[in-house]
Amino acid sequence: MFCGNCGNEVESGAAFCPVCGSPVEASNKKGVDSKKVGKLIAIIVAVIAVVIVATVGLKVYSYIKSKPTDKQLELAVNNYQNGGIVTTDGKWLYYNDNGLCKVLLKDGSKQTSVSDEVTPEKMFYAGNSIFYYKFPGIYKAQADKWKENDLKLSVFTEDCFQTDGKNYYVTGQGNSDDSGVYSVSVSNEKKKTQISDIHPTRLLMYKDYIYIQSGFSSINEMSNENLGTWRINKDGKNKIDLMGFCPSYMVFSGDRIFYTNEDSTICSMSLDGSDEQIYEDTCVNGGLNVTDDYVFFIGQSEDNYNNVIYRMDKDGGDITALTQDDCSSINIAGDWIYYVNEDYDYDIYKMSFDGSYNAPIY
Repeated sequence: MFCGNCGNEVESGAAFCPVCGSPVEASNKKGVDSKKVGKLIAIIVAVIAVVIVATVGLKVYSYIKSKPTDKQLELAVNNYQNGGIVTTDGKWLYYNDNGLCKVLLKDGSKQTSVSDEVTPEKMFYAGNSIFYYKFPGIYKAQADKWKENDLKLSVFTEDCFQTDGKNYYVTGQGNSDDSGVYSVSVSNEKKKTQISDIHPTRLLMYKDYIYIQSGFSSINEMSNENLGTWRINKDGKNKIDLMGFCPSYMVFSGDRIFYTNEDSTICSMSLDGSDEQIYEDTCVNGGLNVTDDYVFFIGQSEDNYNNVIYRMDKDGGDITALTQDDCSSINIAGDWIYYVNEDYDYDIYKMSFDGSYNAPIY
């Protein structure tokens, strides 16, 4: 024990300090109270735990807030392979007009130039960012910042890139030995895992699956055994062989895949490749897209002069021409169809699903 007044050592059980004469109390100037230390440690541990939980919570909240919705991902995969000429965050419609521009999705008003630096060739919106291809790679422009951010991901073609907000799904180095399919962490681009050794020409993502298409006739001057279309889990497991060719268009709606066969005829199947349906009297020349109620495609007009946009019911009935102009690149956003009008300086036009409104987007 030690004296609480002068600090000198005092024999155990003594009532007074032999040096200064002060009464000996429970306090100890040099000693350590184990109960107080225990309480202090408990408080420190509790504070650290609160800080950790708060930090993790903020990260989780930030991730959830920027995680793409299922509808965003459906629009992204369907529009991107149809030219990716527009994209939307649900409020604004974004497009390229010598720089990134936007208008209100609902009525096309409030046309605004967003950034002269961002000039996407094809794009999609996911979470709170626009991802776009501009030769020779993939870039990202985050909302409210709108500056080019090179993701530095190896992408053999612009069609070999998808993201679900947690991972990027990309190719390797073209025809080289490492050119399979990779999952790359959004938070750490160096964290890369090969999920397939198939050499893809296009990657599509829908719900919990990655769809790999390989249209190569040969790889490294050898016959390509992986020519076709497959479905795999996002971890690369449970590969399903869907078809032995690479369709020109393959889009998704609900529990169905809509695609073109080798004769350019529209077909559909379940997500696992079963229950195939063929839509006779259709021929796709320049675009295939789908909504909850309709299939839209570009085919030759009756006079075979232009490639026009047709609307078809999902059961294959009521095929109706919606345009007369030469068209390409069907994109869907909100209640509108967006397309390139090749008869009018290749401007982007919009029209309603029944073709009743048809005009430039601005």
